[in-house]
Amino acid sequence: MSLYNDPTRPLTPPTQPVKLPWSRRQRLLIIALVSAIFLILIGGTVIYFVRKQPSPPAPNTSGGGKAPWHTNGAQIVDADNKPVRIAGINWFGFETNTFVVHGLQQRSYKDMLDQIKSQGYNTIRLPYSNQLFDKSSTPREIDYTKNPDLRGLQGVQLMDKIIDYATQIGVYVILDQHRPDAGGQSGLWYTAAYPESRWISDWQMLATHYKNNPKVIGADLHNEPHTPACWGCGDQANDWQQAAGRGGNAILAINPNWLIFVEGVDCYSPGGGAQDCYDWGGNLEGVKDHPVQLSVANRLVYSAHDYPASVQNHPWFTASNYPNNLPEVWDKYWGYVQKNNIAPVWIGEFGTKLATEPDKQWMSSLVNYLGTGSNGFNWTYWSWNPDSSDTGGILQNDWLTINADKQNQLKSIMFTLNGEQTTTSPQNVPVTTFTPTTTQVAIGNGVLTLDYQNGNQNATANQIQPSLRLTNTSNSPIALKDVTIRYWYTADSTQSQVFACDYATIECDNVHDKFVPIAPALTKADTYLEISFDSVTLAARASTEIKIRVHRSDWSNYNQSNDYSFTPKATNYSPDLQIGVYYQGKLVSGNAPA
Repeated sequence: MSLYNDPTRPLTPPTQPVKLPWSRRQRLLIIALVSAIFLILIGGTVIYFVRKQPSPPAPNTSGGGKAPWHTNGAQIVDADNKPVRIAGINWFGFETNTFVVHGLQQRSYKDMLDQIKSQGYNTIRLPYSNQLFDKSSTPREIDYTKNPDLRGLQGVQLMDKIIDYATQIGVYVILDQHRPDAGGQSGLWYTAAYPESRWISDWQMLATHYKNNPKVIGADLHNEPHTPACWGCGDQANDWQQAAGRGGNAILAINPNWLIFVEGVDCYSPGGGAQDCYDWGGNLEGVKDHPVQLSVANRLVYSAHDYPASVQNHPWFTASNYPNNLPEVWDKYWGYVQKNNIAPVWIGEFGTKLATEPDKQWMSSLVNYLGTGSNGFNWTYWSWNPDSSDTGGILQNDWLTINADKQNQLKSIMFTLNGEQTTTSPQNVPVTTFTPTTTQVAIGNGVLTLDYQNGNQNATANQIQPSLRLTNTSNSPIALKDVTIRYWYTADSTQSQVFACDYATIECDNVHDKFVPIAPALTKADTYLEISFDSVTLAARASTEIKIRVHRSDWSNYNQSNDYSFTPKATNYSPDLQIGVYYQGKLVSGNAPA
């Protein structure tokens, strides 16, 4: 069996051609030609450096996303070979003795996932323990009045609910074997109660179970291997580098499309010398000498975890040149793997409470080091949950409010998937005079009715996130090319407005947008988003659903309380009168603003 993911492969030297003697005239012609080319190059170089150099292009902050994904050198790419970047969040709980993600006493899992999506995260790292799949692992701390469809479920059934909805709204998922049992972290990938055979069989079960969901993109084989785990030491019981090959190949034998994420260890002995230690799972020094071997090419992503002094102290945190010394530290332990084009690197965990000045310096330095655009390091922040004792979360303790200081730090390294595109800004669209119409049909009596769910209930928010369900109540099909929907709001800015379709029953390619300014402005509306459709038919007595987002190009906040179509309490689908449905240009459902 051939093995891949070696750092380099030797190239076969080209066959040497037979050399023929040149005449004196040929040699003189060659000398003259070379001299002329040399003078041209020198002159061009002088002109190039005299002229002002152009600025480098801005990095791409959006890309493809079509699954399955694979790697190309140090880049993760999608099925169309477009560069992608994991920019995600950890939502933990399945690995604990609650046997479900945390926060479901406070909110529904759909609300939680919608909010994750609204904040710009494209991926969730979902930790679990092998104990989760035992029949005796009964979930707790779920409010079933908020999550009625979770009643009676456990184990992989609960994971299905989280994963199915996440991937439905366009959020990708990485599964993480966080620990063998729910009692605590393990340096090794197995224990006496949960041996390596169980570690592998559970991974194979998950690879089979999610094989047909392409947005489940891979397996983080084991969380934070540390002593007695070693890298390349040759001891089968403890050698994590060898075990990662065994586990990864067992998965790829079932699902060859998955990415295999392999974390580092804590301590490594370069050249067999003294041990050099780092954070648990964060030391990838051994990759250059002992790369992981997989049976399928272009599936390996190395992973590291990184934390500040408040979580785990190291000498470099108290050095006189801190924090300027941090890039050199990161280069040494994990950054070189991606910078030397060995493989992509994913920082699977990093986080802080931002409670001390050194922690704030660490955070800003790391975000800067990770870089912007598709070429930056991949990452998932720890954590979404506020109940992480080491770091707190993106959510505050009410399980609802976003920690703005943390979220603002991460904005520069976000990466949008699935082709979000910028549309013409209001100031560049010809202003049309808008005359409110009073023609309307009551929702209950209308041929077309609209239900609305608000995916972002915060009055101050950097995204507007309506979900819309359009129903044809008649006994005849309706051509959606004759239908438009208008969402009225106040733009509050001259910034360009950006539209994204996250999900549509009829596929997002059949959904189109237009931002139209209103002159003169109406009550709580100076702009409307008009949604139109291609030549798709809505069958009789049928519904179609779309989930969309709007944000400004600079991600600054809207005041949604000043938006006509904003209904903060619409946490579930319900009839709405403040979003207009038009048929052949005539308002047939809802009320336009006055």
